[in-house]
Amino acid sequence: MPLSRSITGILSLFLLLGSLFAVHAASASAASAPASGAKADLSDRVGVRDARAFAKSTRKLRRLRARARRGVGDAVGLTGARRAARKAPKAPARTSAVPSDLLFDGSSIAAFDELQAAPGAIAEVPDPAGSGQTSFQMSVDEGDVYPVTPTENPRAQALSPPIINAGDEFWLQTKFMLPADMPEADGWMSLVSIYGAPFNGSSPWQIEVSGDEIHWQRNDTYDWDVPWRMPLVKGRWITVLLHERFASDGWVEMWIDGQQVNFFGNQPRLEMETMDSSNNEGANAAKIMQYREAGMFDSASVYFGPLKVGRTQASVSG
Repeated sequence: MPLSRSITGILSLFLLLGSLFAVHAASASAASAPASGAKADLSDRVGVRDARAFAKSTRKLRRLRARARRGVGDAVGLTGARRAARKAPKAPARTSAVPSDLLFDGSSIAAFDELQAAPGAIAEVPDPAGSGQTSFQMSVDEGDVYPVTPTENPRAQALSPPIINAGDEFWLQTKFMLPADMPEADGWMSLVSIYGAPFNGSSPWQIEVSGDEIHWQRNDTYDWDVPWRMPLVKGRWITVLLHERFASDGWVEMWIDGQQVNFFGNQPRLEMETMDSSNNEGANAAKIMQYREAGMFDSASVYFGPLKVGRTQASVSG
């Protein structure tokens, strides 16, 4: 009958499904049972690897979902940061140091190449003007002559190394102060110059104190003329900036207290022999000094700031 055949078919289907379920359960049990030997170990390792891969995929999925919840803006910002990091320039390669344009920095007594003075005549002392900086005090007695110093006239002087060669163009900067109680110099007192071998007489030029003035005087090559002078000033610093070409066809420019000097009243650049028979046998040195005519007074002090020599104005400034 059709109904019986239908019932029989349904029962057969249930029996078939039951058989399939039994087979699947047996297979699962066999897979979960401990295995032995190399094959069992391999199966275990494969299972662990699959489990780890699944866990890793799960963590990645969670991160992606979290990023999606934070919004598109954060994702764009992160991408931009990564791109910026990739495009960031590398640190520049280290290069060899460029030689300084500053040839000599006489900011301490130890920096000078040579001192020609009686013991203790040149000392580092606080700035007498009260700036708190260190200055050099050059105190010279009437007896500071040969053999204590090189000449028959009293002196104390500090020299740079011989760094100025024929044809060089250089800048020099220093400052000096004459104390308020300094005796009158009715002869000459030299303060700044450039000089070298053969040391034949006076240097081509020197800044000096004489009588009631400070002046810039040349040697006998120019009949001891005085291209520039100013009234004597005591008790304050006077700054000197000088630009020179050291040659037989050289020239000089000079600034006093920041104002350019006009030599002879109308020459900002004075063409002259800055290298003559007095100093033309080798490299010259720059020097600051109290070198004075004998017999003027028993003792006197002059103060100086650092002496700097360089290839450029910027190198000696400050």
